[in-house]
Amino acid sequence: MKIVIVSGFLGSGKTTSVIRIGKYLQNKGLSVSVLVNDIGDVGVDGHVISENGLESKEIPRGCICCTLKYALEGNIALVQAQYDPDILLIEPTGVAFPLRIKEQIEKMDFGPEVSMGPIVGMIDGSKFEDLMQHSGDAITKQIENADIILLNKKDLLSTSKLSEFKTTIKEINPHAELHSLSLKMDNDSFTGFADSLFRSLKNDPFNQGIAGTGNSLHVASCTPDTDDFNHFNVSSYADSYSINSSSDQDQLAHMALELMSSIKKSVMALNPRFLGHLKMFLHTESVAFKVSVTSYHDQPEIEYVSTGANEDGKMTVFAAVTDIARDNLADIIENAVSARSGKFGIAT
Repeated sequence: MKIVIVSGFLGSGKTTSVIRIGKYLQNKGLSVSVLVNDIGDVGVDGHVISENGLESKEIPRGCICCTLKYALEGNIALVQAQYDPDILLIEPTGVAFPLRIKEQIEKMDFGPEVSMGPIVGMIDGSKFEDLMQHSGDAITKQIENADIILLNKKDLLSTSKLSEFKTTIKEINPHAELHSLSLKMDNDSFTGFADSLFRSLKNDPFNQGIAGTGNSLHVASCTPDTDDFNHFNVSSYADSYSINSSSDQDQLAHMALELMSSIKKSVMALNPRFLGHLKMFLHTESVAFKVSVTSYHDQPEIEYVSTGANEDGKMTVFAAVTDIARDNLADIIENAVSARSGKFGIAT
């Protein structure tokens, strides 16, 4: 089993990338599993990945950089025993430093069947300047940690900005393989990256030794100060709700978009230039979709996925944003959901 870490700040496109990478590798004949880490008490992305046909497990309630390293070890062992995939894709929380995760894995005793593949680092090109202004040192460290860098959402950048950002990224990490693409719109660029990743996994150029042999990278150890996401100043809150599954698809979609717009408006009242991720996942027997907002200048986007039969109606709402206290995020979400509970049969 080879482990590939797909990292990047909140809203950079990690989940979309993991799904597309997973399906691409499956089409190449490899078995793939996914391990997802959310910083909220309730995860969203694991549901979306599972609905897209990939075996996934979630590690919620913290960051596997440091505080959840034992949960990370246990879940890798569980995936290995339960699925024994060729490839394990790990999607850490957006405030993680992936080199720390790689170091922890290399200290774990999984035997010769497990080795490390590359770290893939995601960057949202449309927010790169805002991210560097807000958390430049931390974003720089994420870039430095990557073996392969994906500059996502190039369709939202001018030619001059795209060139400028690529130059900046190469100055930070001249050794990384850099691809610019739009995960949701540009199949050719993704295929070029995915072909390169597949070749690297076959040829094994990124392997730093078998996990558990004692070969480890020299990176700063974690401290209590770095466990609490202080390097990004991000707080998070998430909760799940039962919903009336008899509502039709259009009603549910309208409610979800209205709900996310309301949450975004309340977040902007406290931080007009917030960065991070507001997202929800809703599924019933007949419909499943995700709604996302990744910064102050985004509008809510809805993404439909297939759904399994006999699902009870459930909605999970998640927020992880900069410079807002967790208690305020909790109030914003709970108030927005409660205001719509009667109309759409949401159990709060």
